[in-house]
Amino acid sequence: MKKVLSVLLILVLTLSLSVSVFASEPVTDEETGVTSIPLFNCDTKPSGSNAYSVDAEDKTEGEASLKFNVAAGQINNMRLPETVDGTDYDTLEFDLYVSDAALFDLFAQGGMNSGLEITSSGKEDNQEISWNLAAIKKNNQGEEIVEGWNHIILPLNTANESQGKDETLKGPFDISSINFIRFFMVGEKTNTGIVVKIDNMRLSDWNAIAEAERQEALYREAAEKVIEKIEKIEEVTEENYKSLRTEVAAARRAYDRLGNKAKSYVTRAALDKLEFTEAKIAAFEANPPADEQPKDETNGDTTGEENDGSDEQPPEDEKTGCGASVALGGIAMIVMALSLGVTVLNKKKG
Repeated sequence: MKKVLSVLLILVLTLSLSVSVFASEPVTDEETGVTSIPLFNCDTKPSGSNAYSVDAEDKTEGEASLKFNVAAGQINNMRLPETVDGTDYDTLEFDLYVSDAALFDLFAQGGMNSGLEITSSGKEDNQEISWNLAAIKKNNQGEEIVEGWNHIILPLNTANESQGKDETLKGPFDISSINFIRFFMVGEKTNTGIVVKIDNMRLSDWNAIAEAERQEALYREAAEKVIEKIEKIEEVTEENYKSLRTEVAAARRAYDRLGNKAKSYVTRAALDKLEFTEAKIAAFEANPPADEQPKDETNGDTTGEENDGSDEQPPEDEKTGCGASVALGGIAMIVMALSLGVTVLNKKKG
């Protein structure tokens, strides 16, 4: 009998452990690559809540969602059925239904105080991170909240953190021991008539995936710009290889400046074209076309000796310039000498 009871006890413990592990098993979305772990599936009314009711008719997953009417003093506590280790996750995700999107205008105008808190203390306002609900007026795609269901994504690094004031619970938020959520809207004196529902609260690595996608997009964009530069390069010929050198060098510099990740997005065809173009320009530079060969300086000299310029005629302005002045000066001297000779002869005769 004792053996039977022992076996039954082991089975019960095994089953309960299996259920607990299954409840916290991470799930990866094949389409987005985002991995998430449940915080609360919202299928049952959580302990500690004074406002939620279960809505089995309208939900986004599981068996039900949690619903409440927005009015004064709505404190919606959720004590999680088990502690969740969110160490590997960076984002809080959940589905939010609103019957009137004007609800968020009330938050923004200060007519209501609202918040979403997750804590590791088992109680609100201690060891927590939180968001004002006015901050989630836009959903994960940057779109305005609409009437009906919205997918909300809140990166944990956008939250406010508080250690709390309770000396027995005070301390930093411990992401490895999440055990309590509060979703509250207070301040209105009467019922607003607005219905809110929440479902599928979970932690995910959405922010890391999104950042990786943003980086990949930047790498692809940089690579596309380089590919475009290369594709614009004309075919190299004897006539244009000199004019293409600057353009080809610029394309090479643009490629070399890319990081290794961005370089991986430059197509092999583009890189082949760049390398082929560079090689062809180098070949023309090493062996210029015939019409660009250096001219023979002795061409036309039948003696084979360099022309020293002695047989060159001076420019025309030299013939009529200084040379003419010297000739006139000589004639003047001769005239003066002759006149002096005549004067001397005359004196002798006298």
